[in-house]
Amino acid sequence: MIRKMKRNRLLLYLVVVLCLLLAASFFIHTQCLKPSVSYYRILEESIRDHQPEDKPKYILLYTNFFDVENWKLSAETVGPDYFRSIQCPVTDCVLTNNRELLSAVTDYDALVFHIAEPWAYSLFEKVPKLRSPRQIYVAANMESPAHTKHLLGGDRDFFNWTMTYRLDSDVVWNYNNFVDAVTDVVVSPNERPQWRRDFEEYYNETVMELVLQKSKMGVQFVSHCDTFSKRDDLVREMQRSMEVDVYGKCGTMECPRGSPRCSEMLSTDYRFYFAFENSLCRDYITEKMYGVMADSWIVPVVFGGADYSRFAPPFSYIDVQQFGSVTDLVDYLVYLAQNPKEYVKYFWWKEHYRITGSQPFCDLCRKLHDIGTREKVQIYKDIKAWWFDGACQSESRIKF
Repeated sequence: MIRKMKRNRLLLYLVVVLCLLLAASFFIHTQCLKPSVSYYRILEESIRDHQPEDKPKYILLYTNFFDVENWKLSAETVGPDYFRSIQCPVTDCVLTNNRELLSAVTDYDALVFHIAEPWAYSLFEKVPKLRSPRQIYVAANMESPAHTKHLLGGDRDFFNWTMTYRLDSDVVWNYNNFVDAVTDVVVSPNERPQWRRDFEEYYNETVMELVLQKSKMGVQFVSHCDTFSKRDDLVREMQRSMEVDVYGKCGTMECPRGSPRCSEMLSTDYRFYFAFENSLCRDYITEKMYGVMADSWIVPVVFGGADYSRFAPPFSYIDVQQFGSVTDLVDYLVYLAQNPKEYVKYFWWKEHYRITGSQPFCDLCRKLHDIGTREKVQIYKDIKAWWFDGACQSESRIKF
């Protein structure tokens, strides 16, 4: 019995000692070591380290944008005031086409090269002889691969970033954005845009009155004929079954550029505007669709190689590529013409979204200030393969 009591006292003693050790350990960890294991302090330091640098970033437009030296900017050189005027989140940048603004070309943080036109073999547009390891060389292009005239095969290991209409570009340079009218948030372009879906029950009496005045079916403005997409052939096939008026060099009708009547008749006369692209390439959507959607009451019929759901709200356009044949397409257009309540639904989006221009230099400025730029080295080993391989298709899904 005595031996058992001694054993119990020893066990109790050990338990007490263990508890005291645990309490001491907790005290030391929470009080003595607290300053060195402060997760709030770690977070604060991380936020501070990721703040944009105070030093402005200088961006040199090294080549012309086609024949425009300053890329349609308001001046040869623009700075923070310009970036503030277009509401950029980061504004501490200077954008210029003046190569003499800084003492050496290696002093610029980024050089932008327009790759739609040839420049490397021009007398005045040789690439820089010297290049700083910290510099970012940017390949910029809004044209499709079918109209990229610069020979990219000689630019291996040359470019760090891309600035194009493609969604996989480092800086996306698209033609326009869709912005939520309530939140002012840019919704598209985006690989997975979150669209409202209020079109099923949409009806607007004022819009209906305008629609009922329309008397003509389709219209197209085009002066670039015989394109890679064969859009002229598609229109001619459609003209076998419906009325399509074609204005410009590729058609038989004329309307002076800039004439108010040309814009007005899209809303008052025609039901469908054919926004057909010159090539069927991934993400390639030009101003043809955006312009009529923003300024007119007419439904765009689109033809391209893009997934249009990434760029425009559902039930705001008609995608030719979703039809198996021209007959199926024309039948649907005729159905909408004969059922104005269904046609009107295509304007539901105007009450929820607005179309704005894109600001690629905003994103370029922000990206240059980002910590990732200072810590990550990136280079396109074969920019030609990135731009051309699998980017376009020669045959459309719709047969004609």
